[in-house]
Amino acid sequence: MTRAGDSIETLAMTDYPDHYFGTCRDRNTDTLYVMRVPGSGLDAAVTARAADWPTVKVRFADAAGSREQLMTVLNRIRADTEEWRARGVVIDGLTLAIDGTGVVVDTPQWQSAEADIKAKYGALVAEVR
Repeated sequence: MTRAGDSIETLAMTDYPDHYFGTCRDRNTDTLYVMRVPGSGLDAAVTARAADWPTVKVRFADAAGSREQLMTVLNRIRADTEEWRARGVVIDGLTLAIDGTGVVVDTPQWQSAEADIKAKYGALVAEVR
């Protein structure tokens, strides 16, 4: 399935960057999961490409945003870390949720800062912890 996964990932990154988040695969079931923002031709293109590998099952999962969109939010938060520090909030880490649900913000002040962080950066912040 490596060839199928690589081929599909290249197609998605090249032709659908505003909708594609990522892929993961289950080798036990020979299933390729494609995480994407619904509403483009990506599903049809992936399904057509996967026809070259009839043993590979393709499943689609909704993502909150494309990898590019989520990285934009992550980088915006990163650029604002000193602003947050001045407000008493230390940003220890920033990652993308592996399931495409959004940006994960790690801070020891998560309980007091969660609402403010989500208000500032919007729905693409999946979790403040």
